[in-house]
Amino acid sequence: MKRRILAGVCAVMLLVSGTACSNSGGKDPSAENMQFMVSYFDYSKYDSETYNTYLECGGSTIYCTTETAQAYPNLAAALDKDAADVRKYAKEFSDDMDEEAHEFVRGGAASHYVDMFRSVVKRADEKAVSIAQEWYTFTGGVHGNGGYASRNIDPVTGEEIKLSDVVKDQQRLNELLVAQFRELYPNMSFLDWDEPFGNYDMSITESTDDSFVYTFTIDPDGLCFYFSPYELGSYAEGDQVVKLLYRDTPDLFVKDYAVNGGYASGMIKTGRYDLGSDGTTDEISYYCTEDEFNQAYEKIHLEKNGQELVSDLYCYNIDSFLMHTEDNRDYLYVIAHMDNDASCLNIYDLSGEKPTLAAETEYGLSYAGWEEKDLYGYELITESDDFTLTFRCDLLATFDAYFNTSVGTDGKPVLPEDGMYAVPDAIRPLQSAASLKADIVDESGNVVEKEAEIPAGDTFKLLRTDGKTVIDAKLSDGRIARLELTRSDDNYTATVNGQISEEEAFKELYYAG
Repeated sequence: MKRRILAGVCAVMLLVSGTACSNSGGKDPSAENMQFMVSYFDYSKYDSETYNTYLECGGSTIYCTTETAQAYPNLAAALDKDAADVRKYAKEFSDDMDEEAHEFVRGGAASHYVDMFRSVVKRADEKAVSIAQEWYTFTGGVHGNGGYASRNIDPVTGEEIKLSDVVKDQQRLNELLVAQFRELYPNMSFLDWDEPFGNYDMSITESTDDSFVYTFTIDPDGLCFYFSPYELGSYAEGDQVVKLLYRDTPDLFVKDYAVNGGYASGMIKTGRYDLGSDGTTDEISYYCTEDEFNQAYEKIHLEKNGQELVSDLYCYNIDSFLMHTEDNRDYLYVIAHMDNDASCLNIYDLSGEKPTLAAETEYGLSYAGWEEKDLYGYELITESDDFTLTFRCDLLATFDAYFNTSVGTDGKPVLPEDGMYAVPDAIRPLQSAASLKADIVDESGNVVEKEAEIPAGDTFKLLRTDGKTVIDAKLSDGRIARLELTRSDDNYTATVNGQISEEEAFKELYYAG
């Protein structure tokens, strides 16, 4: 059947290259918003007989999109180097530990080797690009080890921003950190020390034998500090996250770093934010539990200030964003990546004492690509009032329709007023195999000619769709034809405009699968 001729080609294009939205979701390349893509890597190892994981190794790295790289080449170079270093280390770990990890599991161990690394963009604007990083390693023993790292980059120079570039007075900073610890972690043993942060130096970006570096991110609402296990206390005391809000001590900071209005901030497993902009910080945290094969997540556990919500979320990777609106509402957008490149978006309302599930949708992040570097990933959300989402469509081709949106009054993404979504440019034009009649519409979707005769051999460049039955396509002469598809009972084929089957109407159809 003709619809299967290029199924493999379309699947590779959508699932591997990601060129389905290589123009960053159709945004104007001259737009001021910085855009980034997250790319996942996986060097895990699986037992060929049991299919169980014996070495889990992978994570995510951050890159600029092509448009942002053109505007901020030094920023792009800095992120490229960071990503290359992380992936090189992970690949070497996977290769070096392969045999040892396999023997560990074969010997009856209840767990497997792990080396995971994850990065999220906490903030991206002309003042700073701030990235939080989380890592975890286990190679046997009583427990593994993990912690945090961070990158704060001047987007113009690509240079690391020191804490001394942000904070005026280190002694005052240390006093505020101690006060935060006494409130949030009153039983920490290090609080008995005379100068708990005496060995920290805010003028350095890497720790030395004599001085420790502060791990921090420049968040939209304040400076967030991260302390890994063993850094201040024992392993049993865990990690700690504290935040200093800009509004509380504005004289402490070199300049005003506060983001006025709405924002989006990437979330790792634990974050502290001024939810509701009421001047107090709330702790948001989550973790996912795996299936019996340790190959996928099946539930997410989300907490706000210790109040937990558990919901189903079957996936392999997730991207999550704290969405703060201009009118001070807060939601957690959790985008899950599943089989066959499918995605879903769960929206959690953070306004109450306990998180609640506000909506479950089939939306996902848009694709971004950089063909010259053979680099592809998902475009991240960096603003709550301007971002791009996609959803899977099967209308004359398999593609992810996309739309630019913002957080609505109910927390859900605002849908296009005209009900139409864009089709990625990468979808190849179709060629008609038989003549058919179709209404001709203008750019706004208004019918300008009824039942125009379109001859065989004309080209149809897919432009937009309602995601259900209607798809508009540009013809070779520039006119836009409106096609309405009626699915058969088995949902396998469709009739075009009530006249002819899609397989009779077109020479090749680019369906995946």
